[in-house]
Amino acid sequence: MKRRLIYRDLREFLSLVESIGELKTISNVHWDKEMGAITEMVYREKPIDAPALLFDKIPDYPQTSRCLYGMLASAGRFGLAMGLDVTGDVSRMELLIAYMEKMKRMEPIPPRFVSSGPVLENELEGDGVDLLKFPVPIHHELDGGRYIGTACGVVTRDPDEGWVNMGTYRVQVLDKDRGMSYISQGKQGRIQRDKYLKNGKPCPMVVVVGIDPLLYIAARYQVPLKLSEFDFAGGIAGEPIDIIEGKYTGLPIPAQAEIVLEGEVLPDEKAPEGPFGEWTGYYAGSTKVEHVFKVKRILHRNDPILTCAASQRPPHSHLFERCFIRSAGLWEKLEKTDCPGIKGVWVHEAGSGRTFNVVAIKQTYYGHSRQAGLLASQLPPAGYVNRFTVVVDEDIDPSNLYDVIWAMGTRCDPEQDIDILRKNWSSRLDPLTFGEELYNSRAIVDACIPYEHRNDFPQIAQTTPKFKRFIMEKYGRLIKEIVGKR
Repeated sequence: MKRRLIYRDLREFLSLVESIGELKTISNVHWDKEMGAITEMVYREKPIDAPALLFDKIPDYPQTSRCLYGMLASAGRFGLAMGLDVTGDVSRMELLIAYMEKMKRMEPIPPRFVSSGPVLENELEGDGVDLLKFPVPIHHELDGGRYIGTACGVVTRDPDEGWVNMGTYRVQVLDKDRGMSYISQGKQGRIQRDKYLKNGKPCPMVVVVGIDPLLYIAARYQVPLKLSEFDFAGGIAGEPIDIIEGKYTGLPIPAQAEIVLEGEVLPDEKAPEGPFGEWTGYYAGSTKVEHVFKVKRILHRNDPILTCAASQRPPHSHLFERCFIRSAGLWEKLEKTDCPGIKGVWVHEAGSGRTFNVVAIKQTYYGHSRQAGLLASQLPPAGYVNRFTVVVDEDIDPSNLYDVIWAMGTRCDPEQDIDILRKNWSSRLDPLTFGEELYNSRAIVDACIPYEHRNDFPQIAQTTPKFKRFIMEKYGRLIKEIVGKR
């Protein structure tokens, strides 16, 4: 399932997406709530195989300005982005395993500084800076304003140790040259930013709001602490990412990006931020005063594409890659703890990509399933705002809710097999968090066959693989015909 990356930027990637029939261009849709609503309605109707949506000819803006939603929301698009061959029927677990194999072989490659690139086609400074030069959407009906940073990469540098972080944090427009970037407590970008602000210094920041899929994946992945996402993306690509040194910040700017904002977060200037329809499916977090992001410079390509991600109640247009990336990240972290027998991990879409996570194991000793559950409930990326961690046996597909709930209903004794952890890492985006104490509780559900009954548990009423092969040899054509007509 391997092949080299065959695109250099977002535009080449979209050409590939169009060639496999997964890009839909839509014209004359308004930036004010309409694009977000259409995207929600399309993905609620077709959460598995909806195309990427590219909006053009947006009212009030040049016809060539564009907004993109659903960039990676299918196995085909994610496979293209990662250089994985996903032709034919590929299950989630098969794709996840192929992705993880690529990650295990990947060696980080530092970025390459260059002096030019498409992002320099247009440069706005001083009075020319205007965030609303672009068709920045109001994504949801009750959003507190227009959000230019959603499917984005927010770049900061640790002032003490010098390493660069890039994460996906939301950015609201305040006026032509100011915005606010909300970053949840505990996130690496927040920790770096607050080091500057606590010392009364502005925090240099670059926001890539027209981002290519590879850097977007890197920004969303839980890369090892102090490893730059640019190095990580270079490792996936097999060659350095071209970057330009920021004029005002010294931070790396992707040379192939569509739109980049360069500036600083001010220690002594604040403004109300939010609410925003968040990954929880709620307008969680309400409105809160945040530090202002002063934009000193905008770089953009001709006919730029603004990359967008509007979260709604699941399903929505960026759940697939969210769950896929986090499933891989959690599996990797579990293996690094030396917890044995991990056979599968899935962070479920129905849990908004955070709140319902499943780990499949091959039990090898008493207490193994509880150990796996405890670890999975706290390790990145699951340690932040999850609710339920379910551990199942290896015969259960952790990505299949039918399998998981069946295991919970037949192998889990609620009195014996559910543990509650308290005072865990939460956020003001959590709809069950009130006030300033950002804790939550979470349940560990052991839905494995009790280890002491692994040899005398009732047999499963299911056609055996041997008899299934016999039936397929005898009636395979009939079965395929019936299944194909459903």
